[in-house]
Amino acid sequence: MFRSGQPSFLKLQLTIVSLLLVSISFSVSAEPYGMAGCGLGSMVPAWKNDIGQVLAATTNGSLSSQTFGITSGTSNCTTDGIVRADRAQEVFVTYNEEPLELETVSGTGERIRAIASLLGCPTHSDELGNLMKEKHSFIFEPIKEEESKVRSKIILSRLKAKIAENPVLKQACVY
Repeated sequence: MFRSGQPSFLKLQLTIVSLLLVSISFSVSAEPYGMAGCGLGSMVPAWKNDIGQVLAATTNGSLSSQTFGITSGTSNCTTDGIVRADRAQEVFVTYNEEPLELETVSGTGERIRAIASLLGCPTHSDELGNLMKEKHSFIFEPIKEEESKVRSKIILSRLKAKIAENPVLKQACVY
């Protein structure tokens, strides 16, 4: 019924079809990096193809860059799996802008403690609150109408500039 070469030909066809299906399923993924995952290898744009992914995985594994990237939130990796710290800070300021500004007048409050935590210095929320109270008029200075869409970025940028000028907070915060 079967000739001697037929079963091996059938196996070859099944193998090819299986490989095609696997490669199609991998190409549908929507990560900013390829199959090799985040890490130093994911930062090389030329390594987005299949052979490049092997090189990326080798780089990530041999240099331990993937482990470092995951723990530090660098190299296309995030520490919380959702958003990077700077984006989380911006989102927080966007949704808490008015209450944060009100708390800044007194220099204390729940939102000041939260932003201190997001800036990497949760144990220095009192110092941050005092700085924000002292520099309130600069941090929340009115902006031009065309800048209203990026107001939270401006507020955050001004806050970080003042933190950088403060000897205690620039050492404590890892923003």
